[in-house]
Amino acid sequence: MRGAQSVSSHFLHDFIGFVFYGFCVILIVMNKIEFKNVLIVEDSDRLRNSLIEYFSAMNKVTACPTLKSAISAATANEYDIVLLDLILPDGNGINLLEYLGQTPVIILSDLGADENVINGLSAGAADYIIKPCSPQVIEARMALRLLPNSKADISLGGLRLNVKSRTVVYENTSLNLTSSEFNVLMFLMQNAGNFYTANEIYEQVWKLPHLNTETIKKHLSNLRKKMFAVSDDCASLLATKFGKGYAFIGGKNEQPLS
Repeated sequence: MRGAQSVSSHFLHDFIGFVFYGFCVILIVMNKIEFKNVLIVEDSDRLRNSLIEYFSAMNKVTACPTLKSAISAATANEYDIVLLDLILPDGNGINLLEYLGQTPVIILSDLGADENVINGLSAGAADYIIKPCSPQVIEARMALRLLPNSKADISLGGLRLNVKSRTVVYENTSLNLTSSEFNVLMFLMQNAGNFYTANEIYEQVWKLPHLNTETIKKHLSNLRKKMFAVSDDCASLLATKFGKGYAFIGGKNEQPLS
């Protein structure tokens, strides 16, 4: 039973990390989506109106309740980004993608199964958000997809992290990280050279009071194992100091994580 609770806890923290990752992105993209042409495709009047009210404050917003009206809008205008529901009264929203060219599309859907997410991303969507989700988190995820490529990379000590594609590469070798491992590494790289306790990392990454220090320690341990599998030099980029916590040190001669 305890093992099952542990797995459930780790899954919950991974999920929360993925959702609250958007808040970390805010630090990079200067907070808001502004002066963009946004297409919102959503059949729920209540949600559509809420999104219109939120995004139209600083952007030009076109909102469509059906696939047919969305296709008309997409063929008549160009948009910077599209927020797309899948379940529409006259068809599957995924069919809109063929009319949008290279415009980034973020799916916002009740369909949360892995198969749905994979199908949406495989069809060409830039991101997939499962409802319910606050407008603030949606905005942060949109900002991420509009982030210029020149600002998406963080490169330190031979390790390159791309916040837009959520990829990590060390000297041409990719690291396959979980969402939480990526978020923790991104935070430490953004604050390279500074030490943080497990509690501080949790509060900074998840934007919540810390609940389980062991969860962060587990993420850090797994992260270093994956870095160690690439090379000793890669793993040495993460360090710990008794009484100070953890840091990304860019290869400085510090005590490595145990």
